[in-house]
Amino acid sequence: MDEYAHDQFGIIDSLEYDDVDDGLIDHELVHRKREMLVQQLHASEQAYIESLNLTMRVFLQPLHKDSKQSSLNFLGMKKMVCTQRELHWLFGNFTEIVQAHQEIFAGLEQRLRMWGPTQIISDVFQTWFPLLKIYDKYLDNYDVAVTTYERLTRYQPFKKFIDIPVGCITRYAQLIPKLVEVTSPMHPDYAGLLKCKHWILAIAEEMKPKVDDADNVDQVLMIHQALVGAPFGVKAQRRLILQGQLSRVIMRSTGEERTYLLFSDLLAFVRPKQDNMKTVLQYKGHIILERARVRPLPAEEADGQEFRIEIMPSIQGVDTLNTTFVASPTVHVLHTNSREEQEEWIKQLSIVIEKLDCEARERNSDDLLTVDHHLIQSDASAQWVQVARQKHPLEAQTAMEVMAGPVIS
Repeated sequence: MDEYAHDQFGIIDSLEYDDVDDGLIDHELVHRKREMLVQQLHASEQAYIESLNLTMRVFLQPLHKDSKQSSLNFLGMKKMVCTQRELHWLFGNFTEIVQAHQEIFAGLEQRLRMWGPTQIISDVFQTWFPLLKIYDKYLDNYDVAVTTYERLTRYQPFKKFIDIPVGCITRYAQLIPKLVEVTSPMHPDYAGLLKCKHWILAIAEEMKPKVDDADNVDQVLMIHQALVGAPFGVKAQRRLILQGQLSRVIMRSTGEERTYLLFSDLLAFVRPKQDNMKTVLQYKGHIILERARVRPLPAEEADGQEFRIEIMPSIQGVDTLNTTFVASPTVHVLHTNSREEQEEWIKQLSIVIEKLDCEARERNSDDLLTVDHHLIQSDASAQWVQVARQKHPLEAQTAMEVMAGPVIS
């Protein structure tokens, strides 16, 4: 009997029986990956909401109150921090963003409370996408917000709260496609998630130029904060176009390399140096590019040297507080390190100059229209005065004296 029992168990052992279903394990792993990504999305959204609420509580609401009551003690300061208009420039539609994400977070939390292996979430995502259009307005205002911030305060922690909404769309565009990857095509949510993936990637692609522009605004601000001795301040319209190490040629002698920064309105050259354990950019000069001329300098005009650029500004001077010191233009000859670098600098300089010249022509055209309008109004006024003097000389004289105002001796 014992031998029979032993033989029976021996047969079972020889079958190498496995009581664990591999398919069940795979299914459980997929479910866990899905749940982990959904929890990651929930955690990131919660952190985002907390940052938005912190900005509202610590900055926006006190600033709004302070703009109406200048005596409020805000961050230890007794005077008014900013006006209502500056507050609008700083935050744009920030309040709308907060309200939209409170709605987004509430829907996400509600779905997570009933989460399970076959639970869908794509329908929740689909309610988000119309709300994300609010970022168009925020990104359009971002350059104004950053330059207003730079003008009003140097309180560094404040800057990161302005930055926070810029990365929201990118966060969704990273997490939702990952959720699709770990969802089985047989899952009831797969088709809906696939649509969500296409939608969020399309939204991210549509907003990419504005997000990139916001990043450029941040770069320009960081450069301005590092600049020492520059006679110009930050402008909302200024963008960084190109930067690199070039040498200026003076009296046929190649000088020390400088960092050249091509902005959308001027070319600045600086020298990086260490100051109190941080890198600063020592201002060395700048070239006003409006109506400037640029060309590759032939080797025969440069003592046989290649890869040089000649820039002829129309004016020379410093733009400070909307005033310009005008003198004879100075030709700038810059030495690049290769043909490719020379061509790239000439290309970008030419684009900037052409754009500035086009804007100048439009301004001049608008000025001429304004002058013509005033001349027409002046002619009409002169005709009215002439007729009035002929019909009612005494009343016309009194009216002219009132229009002229009191005479101060």
